[in-house]
Amino acid sequence: MSWLRDTIAGRTIIVLVFGLGSILALAQYLYQTGVEREARAGNSALMAERLLLVSETILAVEPGKRDDAAHRLSGGPLELHWGREPLAAVGGSLDEAARRLLDRLLLASPGLTGRLVIGSSASRDAPHATDKGHSDDHTTLISLPLRDGSWLNVTLARVQVTRPTSPSVLLSAVLGALGVILVSVLMGRWLTQPLDRLATGARQLFATPQSSPLPETGTREVRTLAVAINDLQERIRRLVDDRTQMLAAVSHDLRAPLTRLRLRVRAVPDADTRGSIEADLDEMEEMINATLAFLREDTTVESVEPVDVSAILDSIAADAEDAGQAVTFDVPPGLVLLGRHLALKRALTNLVQNAIKYGAPAQVSAKREDARLLISIRDDGPGIPPEKLEAVFQPFYRLEPSRGRSTGGHGLGLTVARTIIRAHGGDVTLANQQPKGLEARVTLPLSPSRP
Repeated sequence: MSWLRDTIAGRTIIVLVFGLGSILALAQYLYQTGVEREARAGNSALMAERLLLVSETILAVEPGKRDDAAHRLSGGPLELHWGREPLAAVGGSLDEAARRLLDRLLLASPGLTGRLVIGSSASRDAPHATDKGHSDDHTTLISLPLRDGSWLNVTLARVQVTRPTSPSVLLSAVLGALGVILVSVLMGRWLTQPLDRLATGARQLFATPQSSPLPETGTREVRTLAVAINDLQERIRRLVDDRTQMLAAVSHDLRAPLTRLRLRVRAVPDADTRGSIEADLDEMEEMINATLAFLREDTTVESVEPVDVSAILDSIAADAEDAGQAVTFDVPPGLVLLGRHLALKRALTNLVQNAIKYGAPAQVSAKREDARLLISIRDDGPGIPPEKLEAVFQPFYRLEPSRGRSTGGHGLGLTVARTIIRAHGGDVTLANQQPKGLEARVTLPLSPSRP
């Protein structure tokens, strides 16, 4: 579940679930507390009215029958007794229900102020006990004075409030939690979809000179970022176009002085000197042609379609074997990705031919790993000094003497290969093997991002 910590959607879900969950729990607690408080207040008002009504009813009964009448009027948390003396004594601890009842009695009948005896606790099993120090933590005694000087003694049971345990409460909590999670998921998708579209579009930038600008949609922050990336893309495109036009013009303009030099070199009388100059001129012309071919590659637009990389590698290996070159091939079938067929074939051919030229036999293997395609091209050559493993990807960079001009290269093979692979969202790296040999590692995404 690392995506919960690593993604905006996951973090949004966590914040909303815990935040709204805490708010819902607090709201439920406050609601339940308020309901209980209102219920207690209502019960206190009803009991106060009931006691005052009972006291008036007791006065209407003959003194000899008043205690029996009080017993018959008892019920619920109230147990009533009539007597000539109060059974309650001031003191002891009063619970909240007893204090509320006292307040209600005094509010309903202000004449009881100073006469009402409440506070002492006594056992419910001995309401007539004369031991006023006897206590029971579950009852409170109230002695209510009547107009004729007698007393209505009330034993008030301390009722424990029971919280509702019906399935509806649990069901509402579960539904609330599910609602919070659903809202979190929807909000996470709503927030991250513009970013996903922006990331997908950004991966497609610079794949071809005609790559379209990013859609400037979504929230203000996403639109601002898309505008900045589009502006950056346009500036880089203009810079690349200017560089390409400049280099193409320079390479083209060099042909005129080279032609004049060829004409003039024929006037050199010494044959050896004339041959050396002509060889240098041929090499310069080959470099110019290679430069123009490399620049034309930047401006070549090839359609993007499903490409079978297994078939491309198989074709490269078959062509090498037909030419008498040593190649071993270990590639499973069905390695397909979206890309440009001819460009990928050129890049992989450069890498395979590079391995054959400098360290035959070449060993080609490929495998699928998660959403990536890993291609390994190894040779048995002397390798490359570690400090130059990146330098060889620079245009026209050559290693001497093992990878010098005498091999026929112009120092553009690895440059072209990395440029093409990176345009497809992958990369090419070189690594020396033990005890000898060099490995070219190609990584290509198998996701549907279009190069």
